[in-house]
Amino acid sequence: MNQKQLDILGHTHQLFMEKGYVDTSVQDILERSGISKGTFYKYFSSKSELLLSLLSSLQESLILQREKVAIKYKGDNQKLFEEQIIFMLSFAEQNKIPEMIESTLVLNEVKTFQYIEELKAATFNWIYERFQEIFPSKTSPYLFDGAVLLEGMLNNIFKMNKALNYPLPIEQIVRYCMKRIEEIVIEVAEQKEQLFNPSVYSAVFNEKTESHFSTELTRVTAKLKRVIENKLINEEEQKKGLEFVTFISDELLQNDTEPRTFIIQSSLLSLEKINTLAQTKELEEYKEVITTLTRHAS
Repeated sequence: MNQKQLDILGHTHQLFMEKGYVDTSVQDILERSGISKGTFYKYFSSKSELLLSLLSSLQESLILQREKVAIKYKGDNQKLFEEQIIFMLSFAEQNKIPEMIESTLVLNEVKTFQYIEELKAATFNWIYERFQEIFPSKTSPYLFDGAVLLEGMLNNIFKMNKALNYPLPIEQIVRYCMKRIEEIVIEVAEQKEQLFNPSVYSAVFNEKTESHFSTELTRVTAKLKRVIENKLINEEEQKKGLEFVTFISDELLQNDTEPRTFIIQSSLLSLEKINTLAQTKELEEYKEVITTLTRHAS
């Protein structure tokens, strides 16, 4: 994504936060960005494609910053998890992501809807996986239920907090919910009470990522970009690597047209020719996800 596209995304994000997605027109974006209609459609086929690019960019930023939190609190899994949840909720609030997502639900834009659903599923899956690192292994069969309860508690407390215009800080809400979840997990493990079988969800989640446009793209893109930025000493190689990865993301984020698979494959081959990247596990994981998505698209 070049600087002009980033500038358009930045101006559009501000408009979406001010007016909402539905009430922001392409003309509003043109005027705020200071561009012509031709320039807009050179980079984005529609407003919904621009929204997908924006959500993907925000999710990528969230993942990268969430991992930086992990460095600070390394060694204390529960404290780390709480701080990551606090960061994620604060990030979403500051960028008005829930409002943007809610405003799209009335629209008949299949790819946007699928992306948002996958975004929610990926977040839940991350919480469930983190629970398995936090809680004792004997509680494992009950952690899926715990993850469901945590999401429900957080969502409803935030909705009530907003409805009452009550100034409960995010930190207090998260720590309160985690304390309750810890008590529940311990109790249901002792009593052997289970609602959902985690293996059923695992099958559904894996099937979903195979059959729909997946937020896995955002996750592996963020990881590969981090490797490129940290390990490629040659500035020209670093620039080219980031351009290839960004190009592939842009192709797969097209909302109204099919991605050009042959160009994506050519870009992957170019990435493999960068010696420092060639044998990294991040590139292998990235290629697997891209292959899955292009196979589905073709």
